[in-house]
Amino acid sequence: MSHGEDERDTSVSVTDQPSDAPSGQEEEAEAKVKRKLEIDVQIQDVGPCKKYLKVTVPRPEIERQFEESLVNFQRDAQVPGFRPGRAPRQLVVKRFRKQVADQVKSALLMASLEQIDEEYQLNPIVQPKLDVGAITLPDDGPMTFEMDVEVRPEFAVAEYKGLKVKRPIKAIRDQDVEARLGRFLERYAQIVPKLEGAARIGDYLTADLTFLKPDGSVLNEVKEIQFRLQPELRFQDGHIPGIGAALEGIKPGEAREIEAKLGTAVANPDLRGKSVNVKIAVNDLKQVRLPEINPEFLNSIGFENLEELRVAVHETLKRQNESQQKQTIRRQILDALIAATPFELPADLVSRQEKSTTTRLAMELRQQGFSDSDIRAREAEIRANAHEMTLRSLKEFFILARIADAEGIKVEEEDLELEIESMAARTDESIRRIRARVEKEGLGDVLATQILERKALDHILKFVAIEDVHYDEIETAVETVDQSASPAAESDATGQ
Repeated sequence: MSHGEDERDTSVSVTDQPSDAPSGQEEEAEAKVKRKLEIDVQIQDVGPCKKYLKVTVPRPEIERQFEESLVNFQRDAQVPGFRPGRAPRQLVVKRFRKQVADQVKSALLMASLEQIDEEYQLNPIVQPKLDVGAITLPDDGPMTFEMDVEVRPEFAVAEYKGLKVKRPIKAIRDQDVEARLGRFLERYAQIVPKLEGAARIGDYLTADLTFLKPDGSVLNEVKEIQFRLQPELRFQDGHIPGIGAALEGIKPGEAREIEAKLGTAVANPDLRGKSVNVKIAVNDLKQVRLPEINPEFLNSIGFENLEELRVAVHETLKRQNESQQKQTIRRQILDALIAATPFELPADLVSRQEKSTTTRLAMELRQQGFSDSDIRAREAEIRANAHEMTLRSLKEFFILARIADAEGIKVEEEDLELEIESMAARTDESIRRIRARVEKEGLGDVLATQILERKALDHILKFVAIEDVHYDEIETAVETVDQSASPAAESDATGQ
């Protein structure tokens, strides 16, 4: 499967052949259609991954196809005063000339496109759109048609044998377990008013945010937004790093100004990737009240004691660390392959794929066991930098697909079934329900892409040298909101 499968539509249509033709005649007709056409094909490169084709079908081919189509019409034509198949040729030509011409044009177009695909191996990313209605079948001379075709980038298979990568090894400490245990218990917590004191990390703030342009004018205002105070706040087209430290200690009625960083999805091109100030006026504070950890509560969530719960949290952290290790190794391999394989992609292709990037990456995170809050934070980051992330995603796919093709790696129906079964096991849902959702949301192609990339990476890993590197990186909590710094971006995000 390729990225862009959702655009595989074409306006080319072929007039159906009569369904009641004798089998011998059908075989004869099929053999004639498969005959190689004497067509002239001119191909020019007109940009990254784009080719312009001009196809000329000479008059003899038109006349030959006209005769074949006319035989079919003459055999089945219903002409008043004549039995089927007995009407004079000239009368059939006069009465059905337009229908015969339409069939001739469609047959020649389809045969030409099939022959071009077989002979030139253009590897289109999507099927070319051809407006059949704009193509005319002339009374004299050749028939010509033109089209632009988006093709896969051409490059040599990247050398991947002998790559060296580092695998991060992180020990799970007691404080890590306690921090994750606290996050788990928050699922059962209450949010209550904070009547005394100032804001602390973990509190909920209700505030008005005013984003300011570099000249001091207002870019956007967001009123009465509620968010949890964490070290970082992400919105739909950017983020505010350090917001936790900046607002810690603030009280209702107070305001502070901090720097926000915008992503590349901001509507105003002059602000993409830039920093702007945001004024945050706090209106209200709330705090989290964790449940009391007693035998009754533990039993209600399926654990006999606190130690058993801690063991479960430890296992969750272990699985997440293993997933992060795989992602880090994957990233290093792909960084090296992209650096060794420079090629360009058309901007319009990248733009068309931006919408599907969020869906695909969110599915990958869900399959890796990330929480809904983690996925929302990641989705906000993806949307804020959709163009760059989509560009990289497409490059990764084309490079891995090229390696898969060179090594004979394919996605079989069995692979898709195993993936659905694996998803069901990870999410504790039925296989039938997972399969129904995949079909309903049209995610089959996304799954196939993931499987192909994974199989290609598994092959590459056989030839990669891995060095273990210990680290003690502290995980930074992130809060995500649906609002945006840019009014236009906010409208797009909410579907208004």
